[in-house]
Amino acid sequence: MVKTLMLAAFVAVSVCSCTADSGKKCIVEGNLQGVEGEELIYMVDAWNGKEVLDSTKCKDGTFRFETVAEKPTKVELLYSVYATELPYTFFNDPGTISLSGPVEGNRYVRVTGTPMNDAFYELEKKMVGFMRESSIVKRAELCTIAFKEEFGRNLGNALSLQLVMMSESGMHPSELIGYMDALEPYLKEKTFARNLRNKLERLLLVSPGIEGSGIEPHYIDMEYPAPDGNMTRLSDIVERPENKYVLIDFWATWCGACLEVMEMLEVTYNKYKDKGFEVYSVSGDQDIEAWKKFISAKNTGWIDVIGGINNPNLPEWNKYVISGIPASILIDCSTGCIIGRDLHGDMLDAKLEELL
Repeated sequence: MVKTLMLAAFVAVSVCSCTADSGKKCIVEGNLQGVEGEELIYMVDAWNGKEVLDSTKCKDGTFRFETVAEKPTKVELLYSVYATELPYTFFNDPGTISLSGPVEGNRYVRVTGTPMNDAFYELEKKMVGFMRESSIVKRAELCTIAFKEEFGRNLGNALSLQLVMMSESGMHPSELIGYMDALEPYLKEKTFARNLRNKLERLLLVSPGIEGSGIEPHYIDMEYPAPDGNMTRLSDIVERPENKYVLIDFWATWCGACLEVMEMLEVTYNKYKDKGFEVYSVSGDQDIEAWKKFISAKNTGWIDVIGGINNPNLPEWNKYVISGIPASILIDCSTGCIIGRDLHGDMLDAKLEELL
């Protein structure tokens, strides 16, 4: 109760200290279903430790924020401080934003009404359309083109920071670091931005090198148990004379997307295994018996190891900056250099067709 009162007092002071500027005014009007009575709603900075930016009364689901958007950021709404996160995430840029819908069971509400929110909404609609493409390569190309167009129109603003986060798997870290450099100074100081830049700088060291950069990322060795219990070292697989390219495949039996990717990987593996392509498949499973049963039934023929049982924190995964699965690293055995990252389906097939 004391924390709530202190927070409310802080918000009241911060709001009173703002000077009105009609050109930078941000109005957020809400009509929420399933909310009864009167309570405070808090607007918090999603990129800066949930820092409170403003608060207003919500009566039977109806509320209105009227603030000055001097430094737009990505915001969230909290109903009853530190209690319930409402299903709205948006940019508090100048203009009028209208929110409506149920508080529960609707986590993906579309928010429009201001330039950044409208642009983001249109981008998301494009991405849904791209998913109709059967080719992963084509989908990736279309997404990259759309992102670059938005970067051009929103260079340095809050939407640009959101785009950097969304482009991690589709654009090279060096290019994304360039977009981070162009951010407005206040955005660079956000906790989220600092963490994201740190991640991109780490990714740069384990992503395919760019000609002229002077960086030649080398694979990081690892050793995990095979189904028979024997330790199998990645370097031993890379150094086999018959292997030209090795793909590290990070996955788990409980990951639905991983299993979809595995079906495509089996086709690619059977196509190129006699030409010098090998897979070092690292599972993050904790249940070794379930893992053994699964890979025995699949019988893919590639190298299977399990990384979850002895290494709960998966240190090698952290070194490769693997933040989600499925994920993959392609290694050139002749140099030990990383030449591909997150290549799945026809993207991997196209790369190996080029190489082999």
